[in-house]
Amino acid sequence: MKSHKPIQAFPALDLHQLFSASRDSDPLLSGDRVRRYASGRAGLFHIIKSLALSAGSIILLPDYHCGVEVEAILRAGCKVDFYRVETDLSIDLDNLSKKITANTRGILAVHFFGFPQELSDLRQICRRRDIVLIEDCAHALYSQDEQGCWLGTKADYGLFSMRKTVFMPNGGAVRVNRKGFVLPDKGKRYFDLSILKSTVKSALENETRKPGVLADVSQRLLDLYHHHTGISAAASDNPDDDQRWYYDVAAYGYEHDISAISLACASGMPFQNIIIQRRENYAALEKLLAPRFGGQFVFPALAPGVCPLCFPLFVDQRDELALRMTANNVLPFVFGRLPHPLLQEAVVPEPKALAGNIIGLPVHQQLTEQDMSVVAAALHNVMKR
Repeated sequence: MKSHKPIQAFPALDLHQLFSASRDSDPLLSGDRVRRYASGRAGLFHIIKSLALSAGSIILLPDYHCGVEVEAILRAGCKVDFYRVETDLSIDLDNLSKKITANTRGILAVHFFGFPQELSDLRQICRRRDIVLIEDCAHALYSQDEQGCWLGTKADYGLFSMRKTVFMPNGGAVRVNRKGFVLPDKGKRYFDLSILKSTVKSALENETRKPGVLADVSQRLLDLYHHHTGISAAASDNPDDDQRWYYDVAAYGYEHDISAISLACASGMPFQNIIIQRRENYAALEKLLAPRFGGQFVFPALAPGVCPLCFPLFVDQRDELALRMTANNVLPFVFGRLPHPLLQEAVVPEPKALAGNIIGLPVHQQLTEQDMSVVAAALHNVMKR
């Protein structure tokens, strides 16, 4: 199982992405109502800042989260509270309604793993109570709802993290949908050498998956890099040590602008191709896993319009399974491993079950049907043990 090249959770940099002559007009992130930032967390920070809310204002967030969205709101000067997410990842609207107080000024709704939340009732609640609604599309770039509307276009704000869908060393964006709302301030310009390093490393990783002499040269350069840095070629993006490392990564700073390298990477691949390939990979993996794992699918079916971030699956001993998958050169996406310390798990036990039992298998657009067979085989292999 270790003979194949590592299959990453997110796409790498294809040099064609930088030098492509044909670039689509992005349906979500083009136009004068969009701001780009270093990350989704930076975008959320600037949204909250732009609202100029009074002291004591509260933003409601889902209890199933990664933590940086909570940190962004706190750093922007607001308080937070949490509403319940059901085991099917839908919003518990009754629980959310009970959490609304006179100090509630905003609600963050997350489209987990690219699958849409039903927002019609929540939009009405927010409109009645004069509460700002933010669609968190960090997992859901290029996904659509059942009506064929792009996610991130129906709430007051759409929040995106493009680097999870198209390779960028950093990259997030805010789309302002509500008329009369001013654009958030631009992020602070900065330079971080790690951005250049990660870009070169990603380009080399992508080249190693191709046939030819260049793949061999790229692999040798990567081996040298890993030798000098001490970082494994299949190191997980989800370490399980103190979460403060995640809150303070310079490349994704809360006040920072998007890097020039990320801007060069933007829209280098036609977005329709991204949607089609991700859906095809998801369907192929679904077919391979259904006989044994069908009852563990987080979402029973791939709905029309969904551009999946990954293939989410309920599993036992998720962290151990993720390590074994990584050892088999398949790097899963783990979301919510380290919930923010403000979340009291004793009060809301559901997120602990969700955060500890969902694994995301890779289906991104640079993978093929053959890669899906490798992913499925790796999962079956580690489950046998």
